[in-house]
Amino acid sequence: RPEFALCLGLMAFASSVLAIAPGDDLLIAGAARTNRWHSDLYINNAGATTVSVDVLWLERDQANLNPVSRTFSIGPDETLILDDVLLNDFQMNNAAGAFRITVSGGEVTANLIVFSGFNNPDDGTFGSGFEAIPASAATGAGESTTVMGLASTSSFYTNIFALAGANGVTMDLDLLDPDGDVLDTATVTLRAYEPWLSFRTDLWDVNTFENGTVLARVSAGSAVILGSKTDENSTDPTTLESAFGAGAGSADGTYQFAIYDSLAFASGGNMVIDDDIVEAINGTYINFDKGNEDCTLIFLWGIGLTPTAVEDFETGVEFTDTYPDGGDMTWDVVFTLDDNLGFSGTIDAVGANFTGEDVGCNGTFPTLTFEGGKSN
Repeated sequence: RPEFALCLGLMAFASSVLAIAPGDDLLIAGAARTNRWHSDLYINNAGATTVSVDVLWLERDQANLNPVSRTFSIGPDETLILDDVLLNDFQMNNAAGAFRITVSGGEVTANLIVFSGFNNPDDGTFGSGFEAIPASAATGAGESTTVMGLASTSSFYTNIFALAGANGVTMDLDLLDPDGDVLDTATVTLRAYEPWLSFRTDLWDVNTFENGTVLARVSAGSAVILGSKTDENSTDPTTLESAFGAGAGSADGTYQFAIYDSLAFASGGNMVIDDDIVEAINGTYINFDKGNEDCTLIFLWGIGLTPTAVEDFETGVEFTDTYPDGGDMTWDVVFTLDDNLGFSGTIDAVGANFTGEDVGCNGTFPTLTFEGGKSN
């Protein structure tokens, strides 16, 4: 009989991208070096093997298609510390922009510590940290995110930072009061990997406000966004992080899935989404709900799928897998994404052209449950 698969997959759920998250393509929305501020970059490899890391410097207010970069190796469990990174590693005394970090051989986490007072250490230092956000978690087209705690008063001002992704970004930035009313709206368009700064929230025609929220609505491309709220007297800043989940973050990534029948038997595999296209499904399928007709084969499925837009699966995508030892399985796959972190749906299957002891695999199979979660 045909051997379509050897083992069953089990489902693995992924958590939301919160706090400092690992990745092999990371974005830090703001960085600078001036006579007051400098930046230390920390990169940690929590993996079991050495990774190669490229740190790319992205200049503010321009596209960065061929940015200057530096390459480092980081061993297992090691943390690379780049003190005053712009001066010591990029030989820049004054600079403003952002960082992109790409990794070969694994994933890393990174954090940028921006601080002041290094030129007068007797009075101490102060500053804040900007986390590196996986590019896959950037806010993409049709999605939104928020940054809370904005102020423009005699006591505090706020800067807003953004870094566009590979395809640039077009986004509307709404300033909301605590009741959710829109005080003003501005549209921002950035080029590929272009860092951007709104100094003292100068993008809105609102002179004074407190406890504001920016609602960023992306219509094209993608971006990571954050804020920095600064005390007018001490000039000590506080980082204002953007929200993840609830529609924020790209759908792109690898999803582990399971397929359940009514007896709670599960087969599984993974699905790869890139640029909102389902590029591949690699899975196994078993259906003991077939009834009296004996079909106990474990099918490899996804072979016949061609790259298909994620949105098409909301109404159902049909494709056929043809097996070299005989038989065809036609699949009808339906699913919807949940906050770009997981999905749920169904799989229907119809078998044809099976012969011999596998003849029971012909005909319509009962509908099975299809669920998955993002693993990276």
